[in-house]
Amino acid sequence: KVDESVSEIDRHVPTNVKKVSSQARSVVTEVRRTGVVESASGLAKTVYDKYEPKAEQCAVSAWKKLNQLPLFPQVANAVLPKAAYCSEKYNEAVALSAEKGYRVSAYLPLVPTEKIAKVFAA
Repeated sequence: KVDESVSEIDRHVPTNVKKVSSQARSVVTEVRRTGVVESASGLAKTVYDKYEPKAEQCAVSAWKKLNQLPLFPQVANAVLPKAAYCSEKYNEAVALSAEKGYRVSAYLPLVPTEKIAKVFAA
């Protein structure tokens, strides 16, 4: 009876979900085999490399649409300098913690301020 239920559910599950499930199992197996940090960082890098260009395109597109709204450009001009300042201070704090030898700094990403400025200036 359980086998029938599983087969019935399996027929209704989309192929993409099955693929993701298979990939997740593969990742779990890899994590068990090689260790968590190596697998997780490798997986994160792969995902980042694959989806970063698309995320940039979506962000630029959203930014252009938002700039068409009334008052948005004025609000953005008021907020962006403070956001840039906070990002720089965060990056400095991460760099300083790395210089002092704090291990946690290795896991803290830097905000790519130059890249963000370049993408949105285009």
